[in-house]
Amino acid sequence: MGGTGERYRYITDIKAVSLLLIVFWHCTLFYEDNPFFPESSGIISPTLTALGYFFDLTLIAAYVFCSGFLFARSLEIHERGIPGSILERIKRLLVPYYLFGTFWLVPLYTLFDIRSFGRPEHAGLWEGFVHMLLGQFSDHLWFLWMLFWVALFFILLSPLLKKGFLPVIGILSVAAAFAVELWLKDFPYFKLSQISTYLPVFFLGILCFRTRDRIGGFGKGTISLLFLISSILVILYPVLKPEGFAFLLIARIAGSMQFFFLFLLLDGSRTWHKITDTKLYGNLRDFRMDLYLLNMPFNYLSYRLIAPYLGKHPWMCSVVVFLIAFLAICITVQLKTRLKKLFGKFFLRLRRDPS
Repeated sequence: MGGTGERYRYITDIKAVSLLLIVFWHCTLFYEDNPFFPESSGIISPTLTALGYFFDLTLIAAYVFCSGFLFARSLEIHERGIPGSILERIKRLLVPYYLFGTFWLVPLYTLFDIRSFGRPEHAGLWEGFVHMLLGQFSDHLWFLWMLFWVALFFILLSPLLKKGFLPVIGILSVAAAFAVELWLKDFPYFKLSQISTYLPVFFLGILCFRTRDRIGGFGKGTISLLFLISSILVILYPVLKPEGFAFLLIARIAGSMQFFFLFLLLDGSRTWHKITDTKLYGNLRDFRMDLYLLNMPFNYLSYRLIAPYLGKHPWMCSVVVFLIAFLAICITVQLKTRLKKLFGKFFLRLRRDPS
């Protein structure tokens, strides 16, 4: 399962590729039958809607799975207590939420009057800020609050995890998932309502880390079979459309495992390693979170720019919107990096010469 230097490279790959695909998914939402996406083209594309079902069951779940995997690893290599771990999650998740919400999300959505779930129609700057602060209007940033609550649940249970009570933790995560679905499903603040299916997925990441040596002993045929089974479970959900929370939970768990087994297979591929060794992929891996945090306003504005010309062609429009938005994000990230270096040198000089 990897050498010492790049031990869990497949986990990094899952996170990078899933975030890139999420950005593309956000460019297809204009053509999907999605009740949570107000800015619609008025055209429903069956193929993009089907793709949206697949992305919904796999991408975020795969990322949360990786977070659980790396959380279990951090328990082995760090000596942080519960308060320190919570503070670390606040810095990594909630601080970016409020920074990007305050200086990126609310100003741009107000300036261009972008419609979004949780944002009152034609909301002004102050109203937008209030709804963002309460976690009602967050658009793609909902993911940060969701991941914080999920991580917090397992941080509080970390003493049991360290003692090896994995079955107990697994049962508690499933019980908590059903409890959230039952009692917090309509809770409108701080995205608590969104964590239910991701609690067991996070636990699954922990479990796979703890059993990594055993999984590493699986042959290519076994991993391929597990990938096929998880893929079938993912496909069956939008086809059969079963009612009940348990079926969605199973589908999301299968979606996370599908990516896990797929990237285990890719990890042994020379062709895949050649791709991941390129500078372009390296940049994607390094700036994946910036790509995610910046993407939605660019997607909306790119769609508005392109829709008058390609709006009647769902696939073509979605791809062009993605390319324009991706280019705009890359330029913004480069500017951000250069400014950071520039001001870093400036403040360094001030420290050396206070006069």
